Amino acid sequence: MKKMFVLTTGFAVLLASAYGVSQLVAQPPAAGAVPQVQGTKVAVVNIGLVFNKYKRAVVFKADLEETLKPFKTKALKLQEEMKSWAEAMQKPSFEPSKKEQYQKALRNNQRELEDMELQIKNLLGKKQEDNLITLWREVNMGIDAVAKAYGFQIVLGYGDPMEKDMLNQFSNINRKMQAMDLGSTVPLYVHGSVDLSAAIADTLNDWFDRQNKTPAPVTPTSGTK
Repeated sequence: MKKMFVLTTGFAVLLASAYGVSQLVAQPPAAGAVPQVQGTKVAVVNIGLVFNKYKRAVVFKADLEETLKPFKTKALKLQEEMKSWAEAMQKPSFEPSKKEQYQKALRNNQRELEDMELQIKNLLGKKQEDNLITLWREVNMGIDAVAKAYGFQIVLGYGDPMEKDMLNQFSNINRKMQAMDLGSTVPLYVHGSVDLSAAIADTLNDWFDRQNKTPAPVTPTSGTK
């Protein structure tokens, strides 16, 4: 059950329903810190950074977390009960006659956790798939717009943790080594002038703000009755 919650609140939940993605093509990128680099035709983008900073993704992540809140609360209660029962059974003072009763309660809670996991999959699975496809399309529209604006012909995507202290952790190093072992290319050094991540996130957010801008209320003139 814990694994399910991690999955639904991690990368996959940075999802969003979208409309009018084709409008992004006609819009110039937002003002960013990425200058046009003479003689450089290849750029990179940290997809994880874009997904974390894109406002639509943030909004929908919050929505999904709100949907999952009652499930998390209930799961935590069930897990705490199971922990207390298991600890009670290990105490010397535990009465053997109650063992079957405690084991049955543990099994019931475990089954309830498994049922909740299935319920979450049914509730969010298809929605996550559809929204991930839509969000992926929007991010690629942003990449296309920014790359053309700055004259890049190839943009390579990669993923790095947002937390700087995680970059040199074993898990991250091992992940990159495994990717290279499988034949993938992993950026080991990226000059800021060819990293489009921030410019793409800014462009997407500028577009998102314009799409969701609420019209200002009309102020009546002095002669209006």
